[in-house]
Parts: sequence; C-alpha cells; structure tokens
Amino acid sequence: MTATLTGLLCPVPTPFDAAGEVDPDRLSAQLEVYGRWPLAGVVLFGTSGEGPLLDADEEERLAAAARAVLPGRALVVQIGKESVRATAAAARRAESAGADALLCLPPRYYPLEEAGLAAFYRAVAAATDLPLLAYHIPQRSKVEMTADLLGELAADGTLDGIKESAGDLDLQHSLRAAGGEGFRILNGRASLALAALRGVADGAILAVANAAPETALGLLDAHAAGDAETAETAQRALEPLAACFGPRFGVPGIKAALDLRGWPGGGAPRPPLHPLGETERGEVRAALRAAGVDLT
Repeated sequence: MTATLTGLLCPVPTPFDAAGEVDPDRLSAQLEVYGRWPLAGVVLFGTSGEGPLLDADEEERLAAAARAVLPGRALVVQIGKESVRATAAAARRAESAGADALLCLPPRYYPLEEAGLAAFYRAVAAATDLPLLAYHIPQRSKVEMTADLLGELAADGTLDGIKESAGDLDLQHSLRAAGGEGFRILNGRASLALAALRGVADGAILAVANAAPETALGLLDAHAAGDAETAETAQRALEPLAACFGPRFGVPGIKAALDLRGWPGGGAPRPPLHPLGETERGEVRAALRAAGVDLT
C-alpha cells in the first residue's frame, strides 16, 4: 500500500457546465485551489463526486485532468459498478489515467451473500495492479459488509484498505487486527473523525474537506501533535457542516458551499439532483462560518 494514503484526502465533487456536461477544466481549477493546503490527495467519483451519475467516457476525461494537476499527491478513483466486468473496465480506465489506488463500492442491485461479495472483490483485485480499498457506506449502498467478510479480504491481501463511512469504530478495530499495520483505514464519517483517529484510523476522506480544508486539516494536525483541546474544537466546528453535507443536503450542499467560497468546483449538480434554494444556502453559509471559514 502506498504511504500517501494517510492523512486527509478530499472526495471532490464533479463540476458540470451550463449544458450539463462534465467540465474537466473546472475540476482542474478546483484541484489547484486545494493545492494551497497539504492534502494527501483526492478521491474521484465517490458519493460527493456524483459517481453513480457519470458515464465511462466522462470518468476517463476527468481522471486524466485530475492526474495532470496532482503531482506528488494521491489520486484515488472510485470504480464500483454492478458487474465484475464493468468494475474491472473502470479499474483499467483509472489505472491508465494514472490513479494511485482504487476505491470500490460493492454491487447493490442484486443482493449477494458474503461468498458472492468476496468473489466480487477478489475478481476486481485480480484485474488490477493498483491497491484496492473497499468503500463501506451501507447508509447509501444498502449493503452491509460484515467484519468477518472484510477481515477475511484484508487478511488474504485482496483488500489493501477501506473507506469506512458507516462510523463503525468496532469494525475499524477489527480490520486493523485482521489486516495489520499495512492495511489503510480511512474514516469517512466527519462526525467521528477525531474518535476514529484516536482509535486506529490512518487518515480520513471527508466531504467537509471540500469546503473547509483548513479546519479539517487543523483537526488532523492537532491530533498528530497531541493537542487534544484544539482537535476537539475543530471537531465541534465541523459538525454543522457535516450535517449539511450528509443528511440535510448532500451533494447540492457541497456545491453550494463551494459557490459561497467563490471556488470553481461548485455549480449545479446533475439531475435528478437539484441546486439548493436561498433558505437552504443560508444554512450552508452559517455552517461554513461555524467551521471558521471567512466569507466576507
């Protein structure tokens, strides 16, 4: 597993132009904004990136644009599709574009038993030379991957890590024991960011980092320095923003926040998602200010 998959990674949104087409130039411009901070890297095509709404050719162009502006930083690409064939093809596209690692949702439409999920991940791992991370987000995928299943795949080397977005700290501890120190545990639940770091997490992939990278990094830096008070303050500051980007508004909330910061990566989401109204944008504005972001 590459050593770059520690610290804070940003799961960036996908910008669209006025016609609703993907806009690689605006993605590049947004990544250049993030270059002001020492992020470990970025994740493309996850939940925040509207991955389920993108076409294969769009993914290829966006990944190439991201790689071009990310020297020295990790590029992680979410590849999970409904079939092994489609997922393996996505893995090959990401590898060709210069990805450093792959994040992979489980198949969701046809329910699988544990043996079927294990076979899926083993087949995907066999199709690529890149490190493979499971994406555990049952609140979205509706697929519960158990500690036994994930531990088995960690122990046998199928999985090199996990983005654990359920906030299951017991699962994270189990995977550390099963996968050893080389297995990367990246917490994806902002409300539990500090608790996960104090447990076994190697880092975090947080949607709040899209709009408040300085506060999210401050939390990780304070924790690393042993400054518990500052880390706890940053954790509290991020919680209203985490609520806006999660149960309240999701991706449209993230894009509204980028617009409020005057950054190029916002704009309208892809239908059926729709932009926030003014009242909702006011909530996002208040959450940004709570996170210490100066919008004046």
